[in-house]
Amino acid sequence: MQNMKLSYFTNDDSFPLFIQFGRHDIPLFVHGHEDFYELVTVLDGSAEHVVDGESSIIRKGDVFVIGNGISHGFESPDGLRICNIMYRPEMLFPGDSDIRQLPGFHALFLLEPYLSSTQHFQSRLRLTPSDMARVMPLINAAEAEYTTNSPGRKTMVLSLVRQLAVLLSRLYDCPTKPREISGIADAAAFMETSFADSIAISDVIEKSHYSQRHFIRLFSAAYGMTPQRYLLDVRIRHASAMLKESVLPVTEVALRCGFDDSNYFSRVFRKYTGRSPSEYRTQN
Repeated sequence: MQNMKLSYFTNDDSFPLFIQFGRHDIPLFVHGHEDFYELVTVLDGSAEHVVDGESSIIRKGDVFVIGNGISHGFESPDGLRICNIMYRPEMLFPGDSDIRQLPGFHALFLLEPYLSSTQHFQSRLRLTPSDMARVMPLINAAEAEYTTNSPGRKTMVLSLVRQLAVLLSRLYDCPTKPREISGIADAAAFMETSFADSIAISDVIEKSHYSQRHFIRLFSAAYGMTPQRYLLDVRIRHASAMLKESVLPVTEVALRCGFDDSNYFSRVFRKYTGRSPSEYRTQN
């Protein structure tokens, strides 16, 4: 199996993103992604989508994300037309992006790529004709802008792709989706929106409708950290932004980010960043 790199499509290291429309009249060989994710929107036709040896039928309106280390390809294409957006997640979705407050973002962009490598793949977001009418102008505008050399091109492309990501995340109807996705997505989004409150992990687990043991196992496997660590990461992330962008006292920043004890906040912040909150603010 060939592992593809983003540099095969674009050598602009300052802008690790590539957009193209593709038509597949013959099968696409099975390949992997070494250093990028791929957002695929099926514009027309159908095909058999093979992911890590498992296959399912994709057709017009299906949207899915293929992550790193996952093999996929197309068999038996029938008029298949797609839009590929290849990207590095850290560039497209920085840590402080409020898109993380949407359960659909966690489901489509974070959990599905992980789950597609651990269970039978099925596209879980299928756009209706009215959804497609909202999505296509953004896709067309992003692709058209990407192929120009106009000043401000990169900013415009990022803006359009991020708008597309938000729209798709909103359209992802988590309550009707498989529980292994909706429960974890709801819990992660809950932490992103309620980090300033005195929430306990038991409150987070309640959002998932899982037992504690099962939830922690699933969450840790999908996100690479425990839910406790994720909540702490969210709080430190917002505290860092607040220290850079406001003149609020450190004690007030701590309170607004869910820390009742400013001394504890300072200890945790130093552990995460290597600097005290005051040093971080001064250096930024």
